[in-house]
Amino acid sequence: MKNALTVFHRSVYDTYQSLGVILWSTILWWLSVLPIITLGPATAGLFYVINRKRNDVTAGPRDFWYGMKKYFWIGIQLSFLYLFVAVPGLSYFFILLTLDSFFTYFTAMIILYILVMWHLLMVYTMPFLVEQNITKISTLLKRSLRLVAENYMFTINIALYMVIITLVCSIITIMLVIWAGWMAVTAYNSLLYLLNKYEPNQYQFDPEVHWKGSLRPWKK
Repeated sequence: MKNALTVFHRSVYDTYQSLGVILWSTILWWLSVLPIITLGPATAGLFYVINRKRNDVTAGPRDFWYGMKKYFWIGIQLSFLYLFVAVPGLSYFFILLTLDSFFTYFTAMIILYILVMWHLLMVYTMPFLVEQNITKISTLLKRSLRLVAENYMFTINIALYMVIITLVCSIITIMLVIWAGWMAVTAYNSLLYLLNKYEPNQYQFDPEVHWKGSLRPWKK
């Protein structure tokens, strides 16, 4: 899908142009998610850094910790909610696949569809949290669901690009030091692209990239 490819291309460009920030913020993210349950707050801190870069504000490690602290409790709730759906869902899915009957296979496919939809919602939930400062989970999920429902193929394509990012970073393991930041930039740009479509006067998304003369951003 052309629109999703445009967003992905822009995200590759933005990630490269902010490589230093992406590097240290991803390292802080990896350190912060070690307890597992802090996945939500750490991801919120990462998106907070991305938000500051988007607004041309200097970002430093303090901003990561500030964003993590600011959205700590809503982040913890999102962590619990994500694990509450994903862990039992994956467990039941694999258990059902081992049972040899049409009904269990059919049920497994339904669970798989629910899990896919759940992860598609997560593409927008965290950037929504930071961009619009929404601290009510029901509102976050409703707005994310609307975007997924009205832009289903776009979101599917973005999710596939995020899978590609994950595969590339898994194969070239050194790139794991930018994986989370690259994923966050892609999710944030996806949200901005759709918000620009709905409210062009309030949200801006520039699809143009200019690689010529920008291959060494640290020289600027």
